[in-house]
Amino acid sequence: MRLTKVMIDKATYNGGWDVRWDNEITGFGLRLYPSGKKSFVLSYRNNGRKRLYVLGQYGHLTLDDARKLAKKRLYELDGGTDPIDEKRSIAQEKTVAELAHFYIERHAKLHKKTWTQDQYRIDTHILPAWRTRQVKSITKIDVGDLFHKVSSRGIYEANRTLSLISKMFECAIDWGFVDENFMNPTLRIKKFKEEKRDRWVTHEELPKLMEAIEQEPHLYAREAIRMYLF
Repeated sequence: MRLTKVMIDKATYNGGWDVRWDNEITGFGLRLYPSGKKSFVLSYRNNGRKRLYVLGQYGHLTLDDARKLAKKRLYELDGGTDPIDEKRSIAQEKTVAELAHFYIERHAKLHKKTWTQDQYRIDTHILPAWRTRQVKSITKIDVGDLFHKVSSRGIYEANRTLSLISKMFECAIDWGFVDENFMNPTLRIKKFKEEKRDRWVTHEELPKLMEAIEQEPHLYAREAIRMYLF
């Protein structure tokens, strides 16, 4: 069948090795997982070996983008470059610092108006702890330790940082920084329970609040707070 967005949205996992192949591009298909995740894949042979390359997760990658990427990878394969070998080579070299840079440039700036908050948390919490660590070396224990360390600055900040780390590792899997079977190290780490905190700033508090904002050393965080107040 020819893959379409409507078909992909309706598709559900049928058990076993569940792949819906496209009849427009040879080897291009959609793999469905028991978890409900859907990923675009490319099946091909190189030197007699049958290989399956994961192009990216549906939702992070559109059908049109996946088709273009599949054609690009097939073109590279014709030129002698095996995308899986290239992906593994990249994964061996990437550090958390590099992932953070790619995350901000490829995702946050394109999809989040509040990307400066992500940059602040990366600079303040994540990079000081893991800057030179390889992405694939980060474990659930590492994430748990950092999560509780950040909680000393508040449970809300800890929860937001955990969500950020989770998203960064989702992107890492899609971009080939780690193997497709790599387990996101944030899974099953429970966030702190949050209470609703809506309250108006009083006229007496506002000057003190502005003074406190001026003491914030991080430019992006300082300006983001001013923007919210405005």
